[in-house]
Amino acid sequence: MKKTLKVNGIHCRNCATYLEKALKGVPGVTSASADLPTESAVVECGDNVTDDMLKDASNRAGFEVVSIS
Repeated sequence: MKKTLKVNGIHCRNCATYLEKALKGVPGVTSASADLPTESAVVECGDNVTDDMLKDASNRAGFEVVSIS
């Protein structure tokens, strides 16, 4: 399953890398790619990964998830 997260707080490439690492740490996430210009991240994950799990990981890393689609 692919999910796209709109995220506030991605200000530089290091921020994007940090967010990717946080999202990849969620059990069931197989890949995560953050995009600095669009302040978004695309996550490939299993059906067992909930939006709340992704939000929690992002929040712990210091980013605010605005929406998930």
